[in-house]
Amino acid sequence: MNKKLMAVAVAAALAAPAAALAQTTIYGKFNLEYGFVSQMDDPAGISRNNADGFNSGASNVGIRGEEKMGGGMSTWYQCETRARFGVDTSPGQGTSGICDRNSALGLKGGFGNFFVGRWDTAMENVSGSTRVVGSTGYQGVQHMLTEDQGQFGISFAQRVQNSFNYNSPNFGGFTVDFSTTTTGAALNTGAGAAAQAVKEGRIYSMAAKYAAGPLVAYGGYEKHDDNQALVSGGAIDGASENMFTFGASYVFGPVKVAMVYTDMDADVTAATDVSRKAWQLAGDWKITGPGTIRAAYTSADDFKGSAAGAAANDQGAQQYSLHYIHALSKRTSAAVYYSKVDNDTNGVYNFHGFNSTVKPGDSASAIAFQLTHSF
Repeated sequence: MNKKLMAVAVAAALAAPAAALAQTTIYGKFNLEYGFVSQMDDPAGISRNNADGFNSGASNVGIRGEEKMGGGMSTWYQCETRARFGVDTSPGQGTSGICDRNSALGLKGGFGNFFVGRWDTAMENVSGSTRVVGSTGYQGVQHMLTEDQGQFGISFAQRVQNSFNYNSPNFGGFTVDFSTTTTGAALNTGAGAAAQAVKEGRIYSMAAKYAAGPLVAYGGYEKHDDNQALVSGGAIDGASENMFTFGASYVFGPVKVAMVYTDMDADVTAATDVSRKAWQLAGDWKITGPGTIRAAYTSADDFKGSAAGAAANDQGAQQYSLHYIHALSKRTSAAVYYSKVDNDTNGVYNFHGFNSTVKPGDSASAIAFQLTHSF
């Protein structure tokens, strides 16, 4: 009898860890692009005319888990790490460490979801709802919609550390998200007001979204308050960056149409500022069971404001994208697409994540092949 009881106890002890691990999953995505870029003749020798390269941006491996605690409440965690195995188009974008993508510890229940860690801001997270095409890679439009292609160091494509985040419950399709950061980074800067000014502030981000049936619509706002490490001219006490965005999409049977609009402004120096609007129209059409055609037009308007300079009227650009995506299985897809960047006379935009610069006033085209697998 004692032997039977011991056997049951040992079996229970061995089963307990397995039951706990049953709530933990390993997931990931491997994204590989191989593209050919061609641009107009370059007699000044500023950049290459033709190039090819790989891009594995957005590839990741992660673990996530959840424990039910009763009363409808759970604790959860996620650790997601970049898996860039093909980066010769942007060598500086290699893996930087464990949990360097969306990673956090949180509590969720009837009150919503509260979590702390490194995560996309509320506005960054919602901005992909109606973008249709990717944010990075040869087809990526992040540099036009939520960044300024490095002109003034403005970026609202933020995945921030030291962040507090809240997602509301779903009220008939309507949700609200908030996020902000700590000021702890300022403790590690040098002495003096100028050094503290770079990191003494916070990032505030919020978004409201409605998603029900064929309609998705959202609005978002983000403010970088005294938190501009990339501002040209160095640290500026009291400087800020702001962005407002909204978007919508609607599904008509096999066809989806979508739009995104962004409006940013920022202090560039203590006495000058700059602003810019950008927008996108896009859609996709499921022409067969496994096949989808996708198209997008993205435009970055001219810069305005006292920091824009004499050439402000010609600093914009347009990007055109046309894709064919074929689902090989539920988790694997192959695609081929054409993308073109067309700079205005003084525009400096290029393909996001590719290391070849498109000259001001020039245009460049890319044909890329993509294979994606999720697990």
